[in-house]
Amino acid sequence: MKLLTLVGAAAAGLAVVFMLAPASAGEPGGRIQPLRAARTVAAHRTRRIIMNNDGNDARTTNQAHTVENFLLNRTSPLAGSQVDAIFYCTGVFNLYTHRSDETELRGHGDKNSIDWAWELTKTDTDSVEAVIGFCHASGIEAFWSMRMNDTHDSADDALLCKWKQDHPDYLMGHKGQKSPHGGGRWSAVNYELEPVRDKVFRILEDVCMRYHVDGIELDFFRHPVYFPQQMTGQPVPQSSCDLMTGLIRRVREMTEQVGLKRGRPVLVAVRVPDSVGFAKAIGLDLAAWLDEGLIDILTGGGYFHLEPWENLVALGRKHGVPAYACLSGSRVVSAATPEETNADNASRWHAEAKLAWDAGVDGIYTFNLFNPKSDLFRQLGSPATLMKLEGPLKPITGDPNAMERWLKGGRGFLRLPQ
Repeated sequence: MKLLTLVGAAAAGLAVVFMLAPASAGEPGGRIQPLRAARTVAAHRTRRIIMNNDGNDARTTNQAHTVENFLLNRTSPLAGSQVDAIFYCTGVFNLYTHRSDETELRGHGDKNSIDWAWELTKTDTDSVEAVIGFCHASGIEAFWSMRMNDTHDSADDALLCKWKQDHPDYLMGHKGQKSPHGGGRWSAVNYELEPVRDKVFRILEDVCMRYHVDGIELDFFRHPVYFPQQMTGQPVPQSSCDLMTGLIRRVREMTEQVGLKRGRPVLVAVRVPDSVGFAKAIGLDLAAWLDEGLIDILTGGGYFHLEPWENLVALGRKHGVPAYACLSGSRVVSAATPEETNADNASRWHAEAKLAWDAGVDGIYTFNLFNPKSDLFRQLGSPATLMKLEGPLKPITGDPNAMERWLKGGRGFLRLPQ
């Protein structure tokens, strides 16, 4: 079957299965081209909605701590919805609810923890396996999402992993330290340091080797700070961008090796600012990643939305990579109550989705939207199911002050009317 035929089948939502023959002793790299062809097809699978789940499924009371209840909170009611992929995050940097010899188990041994997901590890499963099991039984993709510099631990000591405590020199600052930019997140890890990049690589490698995920997401928007110059408002040099590109290249090579061993590809997705210029200014050389073919799925946007969605679509099409518009509750609804849902908020979600679909995106990516019974998961995934809205629609850009808090001069990258 020709590649274009397979791509068409994937785009139509049809299941396409690849079984790669074992490599012969005489040609160790003989299967890499078939794997890459399979990866291209998998990358272009239809994803009407990608649902990002931040992994707080088990913060419930008066509920038996079972896999069934865990899934019921945010996952299993999505069956039959327009959600075609779940990007599942299991915690903050190095502190997760899944089993690992590389990372720490979130909530384990913490009597004050309100999250019981870690208890699933005592029943010969865990949060990631439970989500993968549901997804694959329901025809939904399952990605593990790593927040590349989650810094909730800047304000919550319970989230500060032992690895960070043992290596304070790997962080951007110290507790109580104030920085004018970079979100003021002192606990962010410094990607300029090789031990930090090595740690990130090992975390991603461990997940890929341990779980049958369809792919991994490198979420660079939660939170968007990677190099120390950004904290003080100085330009991030090209040399730092090259260090990050080197890490992405290493991740791509690892996913190919894992894919060859298991007989099917592991996709690499990224979530980044929807401006190539803003991304480059914080050390993410998105153009280089795309030129080298290092990523398979491109999602743009988050706390703020900088350029017309048409620009993201054009960037993706130039490189043969599907492009998704991130609709984040912190922007669409409010930073204070991103998960709040009501009729007025619903119309805002619909308006943002319409602008994205009209621009030609490959699908909608939701962030801070977790109620699996929400009608939004059954409406935003197609222009045909969006509510009818009157009048010209104006994009929600987010707070320009937030752009500036993360990056000095950040609001200068805004190309949308306010």
